[in-house]
Amino acid sequence: MTPSEERSDHETFMRRTLELARKSLMAGELPIGAIVVAENAVIAEAYCSDKRRRMLAHAELLALITADMKAPRIRERIRMTLYTNLEPCVMCLGAAMSFCVGRIVYGVGAPADGAVTRLAHVSFGNATYADYRMPTIVGGVMRDESRSLFQAFIEQSTDDPMVRFAMGVVDADVDERHTMNALSRGSKP
Repeated sequence: MTPSEERSDHETFMRRTLELARKSLMAGELPIGAIVVAENAVIAEAYCSDKRRRMLAHAELLALITADMKAPRIRERIRMTLYTNLEPCVMCLGAAMSFCVGRIVYGVGAPADGAVTRLAHVSFGNATYADYRMPTIVGGVMRDESRSLFQAFIEQSTDDPMVRFAMGVVDADVDERHTMNALSRGSKP
């Protein structure tokens, strides 16, 4: 598969996570959607939809639980991809690693609790359980579209911890892109 074909596949599946995130936004929740893809087909999907704002009902975790109930073998799991429009938190990254997903593709970074960028350098796995490892990570896929959903959440919500979380996503993403652009030009941010 060429890099442009892979990018096209990522965008196709990310569009589905964004559709789910829009459903979450319409339910008054943080706009987060997640899917698990196996052999180029969606086998599980979820979005934040609980009006009671249960703290552990993350879209990524719910999608992984649904995929896990299908009981795929570990070798099948390693070829699966978790797509989400927000960088997974530590809990969701741990669940993805325990599930043995091979790749995580996300849209926008999560500065408050995003685990992918914080733990990408940590070595996991050992001779006893070599499949427990950090999945391959692809970030920034359709970042602007994901970011705009968080901006919409801010605009339609009253001030509470979830709004402040969303504000951090929107503000930090702008800072992150500014820093990345400055570094790519060889200057200091």
